[in-house]
Amino acid sequence: MIRLNMTLFLILVISGLGIVTARHEARKLFMAQEKEQALAKQFATERDQLLLEQSTLAMHARVENIARTQLKMVMPAATNVLVIQPGKIRAR
Repeated sequence: MIRLNMTLFLILVISGLGIVTARHEARKLFMAQEKEQALAKQFATERDQLLLEQSTLAMHARVENIARTQLKMVMPAATNVLVIQPGKIRAR
């Protein structure tokens, strides 16, 4: 009878340790998941900011202003503009 009690007690202790270990691992995984979700949210916010910045930097008026002021570019005269349409290119 004592042998049976000791065996059952040992099984109980091992089961208890298994439960504690499993809960600890679950908590660690949950904390890691929360951390990764926060990081994903941060990356999404940064991506949105970069897309906004990209659209601002690529605006036609800004590009034209930089071309005129910093690069000293001017619009060519209408007589110097050649419009090429697809399929209508002729060799000279």
